[in-house]
Amino acid sequence: MTQRAFAVIIQKSMRSWAGNQKGRSRIRCEKCTTVSLLPNEIIGNRKMTKRKKVLFFTDRIFWPANDGHKVVLTNYCKGLVSEYDCDVHVLSFLEAGQDEQSVLSRPDFISSVALANKPDKKTIVKNLTTALAKGVCGGPIQCALFKSKAVAKQLRDLTVKLKPSHVFIDLPRLSPYIDAISDLPCKKVLYMEDSFSVRYQRQLNSLNTLNKTGGVAGKYTANFKGGVAKLASNSTLQKFVLGTESARMRRLEHDAPKQFDYVVLVSPVEAERLTAETGNSNIIAVPLGVDCPFYTSGPEPSPRPGVVSFLGDMRAAANADSLRYIADEVLPLIGPDVMLEVVGTASEDLIDEFKSNNQIRFLGRVEDTRAALRSTSVFLAPIAYGTGIKTKILEAMAIGVPIVTNAIGNEGIGLIDCVDAFVADGATGQAAAVRRLLDDKDLAIRLASSARRKAIEIFDWQKSLENFSYLGFESSEDAKGDANVA
Repeated sequence: MTQRAFAVIIQKSMRSWAGNQKGRSRIRCEKCTTVSLLPNEIIGNRKMTKRKKVLFFTDRIFWPANDGHKVVLTNYCKGLVSEYDCDVHVLSFLEAGQDEQSVLSRPDFISSVALANKPDKKTIVKNLTTALAKGVCGGPIQCALFKSKAVAKQLRDLTVKLKPSHVFIDLPRLSPYIDAISDLPCKKVLYMEDSFSVRYQRQLNSLNTLNKTGGVAGKYTANFKGGVAKLASNSTLQKFVLGTESARMRRLEHDAPKQFDYVVLVSPVEAERLTAETGNSNIIAVPLGVDCPFYTSGPEPSPRPGVVSFLGDMRAAANADSLRYIADEVLPLIGPDVMLEVVGTASEDLIDEFKSNNQIRFLGRVEDTRAALRSTSVFLAPIAYGTGIKTKILEAMAIGVPIVTNAIGNEGIGLIDCVDAFVADGATGQAAAVRRLLDDKDLAIRLASSARRKAIEIFDWQKSLENFSYLGFESSEDAKGDANVA
């Protein structure tokens, strides 16, 4: 597929997409809306102070924290407020399903929120055409979906007004906005999260092993209709997008440490790899953690015989494809006496895909995942593709559920095979591991207990947040100590 042909497809898709978006939100243009105002006002229950200010510029409102990305941003912000005595402000786009009411329900640890709108259809098509014409030098295609002169001005104006010590730009897709604030006297931090170039390459490789995949648009595919939905599921288009996006993202990942004061990833493994590839020393890991007091509280697990579980937002391509792999490859090898419970939001199309499989039960989104996982015998989570640290694995560890995963699921976590969990890369080994745990309760308890200890000792959020000191933050305790010495 040529770049020109792809550009034509994109333009047609955007026209159809825009039609489907009518009425979804009251905000339709590039005009930027400030939802709550800034210094010296009483906002919520917290009075603005002269404490250090931090601005987060994000691609979505991250509350409630109902996916891994939102969990990270929520805990980063909470930690900066509670441990580093900062006031946190947010400038954010909205994702599908969010509206102004989402902004008004902000948590108490957020001092203010300003709302920015994604560019209109005409601007997006222009951005995409420019990016495609420049090839890899044009940057990741996804950046074109967010690029807006109006928002760039808003980011700069807000930064000038707040005078924050740090500005966090959320994900590589927003990284071009660094140009709007590059000359301002604050530390610029790119929250890269994961190595997206590796993630896309792994997803591309999976297209050759799965009969059907979640597509390149992930959970946003559920918003597509008609011809756009067909395009999003077209394997030729998927391969083209993933191939070019992986190459474009790799270039961005290597350039980012030169443009930002710091680049943050959640996995120490990926931070070390990018440091080795670029030779830059400003790449920092602030690891994904887990709220151990929350997940370890309550009754001990009470597993139901023959029940195994998988957890995640099934609108995300990696989760949907992991489920397909489990259903097609692993479940038949475990045996007919096992029920797989799928916890998390799933599209009607995905549910219909498995309606004839009487060994799969969709529970949908649950308010408290602890109850769902405490009652399972095994947490089965071989990850089809992805990068970073998997929130679902950490939560299962903290709850105390025996885990079967693969090397990708274990990246950045370091579970020891046969000690903390079973880590196997083939369907045969994964099925055998599940069978062993179902048949040997003592083994299941021993592995689950070891994994829980590791979660508490290594992955508690309190420990992860200590790494903010590498970004130039001083903990409130250290600050008090310095004041006492003075």
